[in-house]
Amino acid sequence: MVELRVRLGSKGQVVIPKIFRETYGMYPRQEVMISEGENGVLIKKEDKDPLETLKKIRKEVEKKMKGKKIIINPHDIYEQYDKRAKRAGL
Repeated sequence: MVELRVRLGSKGQVVIPKIFRETYGMYPRQEVMISEGENGVLIKKEDKDPLETLKKIRKEVEKKMKGKKIIINPHDIYEQYDKRAKRAGL
């Protein structure tokens, strides 16, 4: 088990260390769940996968378009979002 000491900012905010973000697949602007536990506060990412959500949306749009295929790849959209977020410093 890894434990790291972090400091609360002036607004009570804390940065989740990179090692945890990478290990648990957290990305900028993602919503996380915070809950109270026996030994303190638990922060966990939502179980929703953004790529799966995009795939479901694509399927729904294709249904409404009467079976016409949409050429947009959800991985491409995620990569574009990731590049934009990095440029914005998020």
